[in-house]
Amino acid sequence: MSLALPQSVLPHPSTAPALNWGILGPGWIASQFATSLKELTKSKLAAIGSRTLARSEDFARTYGDDGTRAYGSYAQVLEDPAVDVLYIAVPHSGHAELALQAIAAGKHVLVEKPLSLNAQQSAQIVQAAKAAGVFAMEAMWSRLLPIGNVVSQVIASGMLGQIITVQADFGAKFPVDYESRIYDPALGGGALLDMGIYPIAFSAMVSPAKQLLHASGRLAKTGVDASFTAVLANEDGSTATVFSSIETESPQSAWIAGTEGTLELQRPICCGSGLVLRSADGNIVDSREFTETSPAAGLGWEAAHVAQCIADGLAESPVMPLAQSLAIAQTMDEIAARLRA
Repeated sequence: MSLALPQSVLPHPSTAPALNWGILGPGWIASQFATSLKELTKSKLAAIGSRTLARSEDFARTYGDDGTRAYGSYAQVLEDPAVDVLYIAVPHSGHAELALQAIAAGKHVLVEKPLSLNAQQSAQIVQAAKAAGVFAMEAMWSRLLPIGNVVSQVIASGMLGQIITVQADFGAKFPVDYESRIYDPALGGGALLDMGIYPIAFSAMVSPAKQLLHASGRLAKTGVDASFTAVLANEDGSTATVFSSIETESPQSAWIAGTEGTLELQRPICCGSGLVLRSADGNIVDSREFTETSPAAGLGWEAAHVAQCIADGLAESPVMPLAQSLAIAQTMDEIAARLRA
């Protein structure tokens, strides 16, 4: 089989059906989502909800349009009949509760990653969505970008041969502020849930994890994981080494090594800037750059994916299925338990 990078087969987000979105939580990632929604898609920001009306009003003025409604509670967004789908962008600790409330209200949901704090909560979301017949997805936008589509095609093609190893990391140095969300265990702080999910999900895209072989790391004085390394045995016989940290900058890259070739994803792993394909002897045979390297430039692709899935009558994404979100949550639970043992 010849080694060459395929073209992304994703249609531009502007071709997806239009939806009326409600956003819960007017924070930074919500601002990036709203910006991308406006710039890349035909969908509208119908409503924004916060526990503080003034914050919602400011968000609506900045990122919405004349028709965007600002609410001083999350419940009002859930009750808005004009809202088709909800993007849940509150801190991790609030994901499960609001997702379950939204599902009970009959709303489709896109939940910012991680889907919840643990596998038990994630299972509750999955079960509730299936019972209600509404669409639900964890917002793993990496897979829904053009670069994610190309990586998926390379994996599915088998051009790399038998996969031997996956290496993936995502470390960034955060200010040491023990009062901040990232260091707060009650808000789901730490490297694992906030950033480690990216390399773990990358490995799961190559092959599901079969067993956690090793996990070690450092805990901050607040009890959250500051850095960790984990080694996974995958179902395809490969091993994966994943690293994440909130106390040091890492290459933020990933690679898949097989018997016939290697695929390298260049920084940052969450929205890679490029791919490099190497032959078995290490020579570069193909490469490509990508431009969706920020949330504002990329989150519209996952919004468009959600819109198309809903239009097609799907209750979950074929690219980021609920079973895989649950499996990733279970892997993270096992890593967390090892780190705190």
